Amino acid sequence: MNGEPPASVIRDGDLKASIWENEGRNGTYFTTTFAKTYRDSNDKPRDTSVFNNSDLLRVSELARQAYGKTNELRQEMLNTQRQDHSIKDITQEAAEWEKQHSNSLSNVHAQDNTTDV
Repeated sequence: MNGEPPASVIRDGDLKASIWENEGRNGTYFTTTFAKTYRDSNDKPRDTSVFNNSDLLRVSELARQAYGKTNELRQEMLNTQRQDHSIKDITQEAAEWEKQHSNSLSNVHAQDNTTDV
């Protein structure tokens, strides 16, 4: 919706549910749009958000599937954020450890250099 492709598209014949990833002040969230694809008089594919009676049950099934896929995408995003956060924590802890022990390491290296002669 912002120029980016949808995070996921679920299809049922000429019907589709497009799941979009969005950024807001409270972080990332997902929205879903529903469309029916048809061909115009120039044989170009077009989408409409108008559904006839026989489409409605299929749209409701797409909505159910989109709900599940949105939850799956959100869980994947949370897992990625946790992993990224863990990597940052480990990197930060390593930097702090190195800073705390830099004098000890310098002394060990200095002693190693004097014994090589």
